[in-house]
Parts: sequence; C-alpha cells; structure tokens
Amino acid sequence: MKAAILPLLLFAAPLPAQDAAPRPALDFGFEERVRSEDWDNIIDHNDAKADYRTHYRFRTRVWATYRFSPDLEVTAGLCNENRKTVRPSTYVYNGREIFFETLFVDYRPAPGLSMRVGRQNIMRGEGFILMDGSSGDGSRSAYLNAAVLGWEAGPSKLEFMAISDPKEDSYLPVINEITDPAQKVRLNEWDERALGVYYTRKAPTGSTLEAYAFLKTERDDYRAPSSALFRPDRRFTTVGGRASWEAGNGWTATAEAAGQWGRQDTAPGATTGARDIAAWGGYARVRKAFDVPWKPRASLGFIGLSGQDPHSARITAWDPVFSRWPKWSELLIYSQVPENGVAYWTNMAMWEAEVRVTPVRNLDLRATFYRLGALEAPAAPGAVFGTGRDRGRLWQVRADVALSPSLKGHALYEHLAPGDFYAMRDGGHFLRFEMAWTFKAHS
Repeated sequence: MKAAILPLLLFAAPLPAQDAAPRPALDFGFEERVRSEDWDNIIDHNDAKADYRTHYRFRTRVWATYRFSPDLEVTAGLCNENRKTVRPSTYVYNGREIFFETLFVDYRPAPGLSMRVGRQNIMRGEGFILMDGSSGDGSRSAYLNAAVLGWEAGPSKLEFMAISDPKEDSYLPVINEITDPAQKVRLNEWDERALGVYYTRKAPTGSTLEAYAFLKTERDDYRAPSSALFRPDRRFTTVGGRASWEAGNGWTATAEAAGQWGRQDTAPGATTGARDIAAWGGYARVRKAFDVPWKPRASLGFIGLSGQDPHSARITAWDPVFSRWPKWSELLIYSQVPENGVAYWTNMAMWEAEVRVTPVRNLDLRATFYRLGALEAPAAPGAVFGTGRDRGRLWQVRADVALSPSLKGHALYEHLAPGDFYAMRDGGHFLRFEMAWTFKAHS
C-alpha cells in the first residue's frame, strides 16, 4: 500500500512560491509489453535432455513526472511482470510483485549543473560497462539506485556517480513481495556499490569521446561457499574510454577499451590467500551506411574480454561491472549460466558481422553472424564444458516493425552451433516475438 501512496504524495506536494513561475506540468504514461519466448539446448547443448522451454511474459509499466519548476521535477514509475511457462507446464514464479522501477528527483541548481538522485535507468556509450543494475530479474527492469551529479560546459559533460544495488530490493517497498526463498527475485548474486566519474565530449560532426573510472565493490554472495559459482568479496577499479568517429561518406568507426585491477578476498575455508585482479576488455567496429533505397548498413567488429589464465595467480577474467544484459545476444546470456551466471560477459573473443536494411519506413531488418571464441579454455571440463576455445557459430535475424508511434514489435531468432568449448555439440535456438503498446500524455 505504501508503494501506491508514495508517488501520489510526491505529485500532490505544494508548489514552491515563485513569482511569474511557469505552470507546473504533469507528464504520465503507460506501457504494456507482451512477449513469447522459446528455446532449446542453450544451456547444456545436449539434445538428450528435455530442456525445451516456452513461456509468455506480460510486463506492465506506469509512470509520471511532476514538474514543480523549470529546475525541479520528480519522476516515479511502477512495474509488474507476470510470466507463464507452458512447456514444461509447471508452476514457476509468476511475477505478481509490483515494484518501483523508477523514483528519482531531477534538480538543476545552476546553469550547467544537474542532479538526479534515486532509482533510475543509466546507460552510457553502448552499455559496455554501464547499463543494467538488476541482471537477476531478466528484462523486467534495468535500474540502478544512484546519485548522479553532472556539470556541462559547451560540448563537454562531466558526471560523478554513486551507485548502490543490493541483491534484493531493500530500498523501496514492494507490493505482494515474494518471500519464499525458492521463488524470491534476487536482483544480483551479491551487493554492489560503486563510485564513478564519466566524461563525455561531443563534436559537431557527430563524433564522441568518452572516458570513465569506477571503483566497485561486490560483497556477500548469497550462494553457499560450497557452490562452484560462489565468489568471495572483491574490490576493483575499472578505467577506460570510448571513441566514435564519423568519417564521412557513411563511414563510422567505434572503439572502447578498459582495464581492471583490484583485490578479491579469500574464500571461506580456502587455503589460498587473497588474490589480485588484473583484467581487460574492449571492442572495435567499423560501419558503412549506403545512401540508396532500403538504406543498407554493414558493419564488422571484434569483441575481446579477458578470461582466467590457468597459469596466473591473479584473477584475469573480465568483470562486466554494471553491464550484465543481452548486449550481443539473448541466447548467449543463458549459455553463460553454468559458466559464471546469467549475462556474465567474460572470456570472449567474438567476430561480429552485421547487415541491416530498411525496405519501408516502419520496418527494419537485420542479420548478424558471430564467430565465437574464448581466450582461455574452460577451467573445469565435464558434463557441460569441453577442452577447447571454440564457442561455436551464432546466427541472428531480427525484424523490427512500428505499426504506429505507440504500437511497436519485433521478431528475433538466434541459432547456436556449439564448438569444442562445450562438451556437447547439439545446436540450440532462441525465438522471441514481442509487441508493446505505449500511451503518453501530459497536463
């Protein structure tokens, strides 16, 4: 009940007295998203096991922004996602929780200065290190609990960030919260906190330059120390940058690279001591757009994320920071589950080739191919993992359609032909259909 009352109290708060102040405005919106998804052989790559799954997801979002003055506004949004698995037809978490997806205050105390404090969505660049603070709940939400202080001067912007994302939603009330440990929604495996600085400079030509540094802690993994995926507390720093260059005549080049260093504590009961962290990650891509009918675009890129060197006493595997989302593939985030956890991007060497066309104004088509590899072979070959570094071949096709400004949808199909990184080699697929209807208004 508190969750429903709080936004109303915020919106009903008295306006500060101002002479000749503009009329405050209320913006509000509603979205209903419906998805059907099915997949097979994307976790164990084994046809002999009956792991084919089909389910439906129904996400409802409602939000509102109340503008007290040109320099002060408050935004609140509630979200619910219900899920129904029909194959296999078993009871699973049905998403009855209603939670705050957003609740933040925007304040601009002076020209060039801005503050946003509260639960918010944050994405910088292509989301390589900063995109999703709640990887454990799937695509239900992607928020971070954060305070962002920004200073802008001309084409440059400098932002200071403080982030706190506990593994369970503990900062704001949840309606119909699930307490059963077997079904409880955990946002992450551990409590995450970070301090960061992010710099962005945009050129009139469309080129951008970005640089960042984040100090992050990951503490109190909820899993038992006996679990193969349990991880002790760690503290590490990530420093990197991104550049995007508009070269003219339809050519664009983008590159991003980052390094990590820090320390991970000793695991409970372990005989080894704490370990240093030294990892790296990055990508590079060139894209060409052609000024002809259908607007074809083609790109070629490479993604590299360091893995765990078996001969090193240090931890050399890349940590995705706040970027555990399907940036490159919906299928692969499930294949990562037995390796390090869902959407835990690490130990990757991927070539990416993509072609996109727009045959009509409201339809976008794309085809993408990934040659998947790993920089290090699996640490523990067995039922799931093999002994090689070839992750396989991944094909994607996707169609996005806009039937109207408020009604949009897409269809996505992915197929993986596993390589010798995996013990079994049976092909797997991921298929999704989605429609989303959005309503926005203001008064």
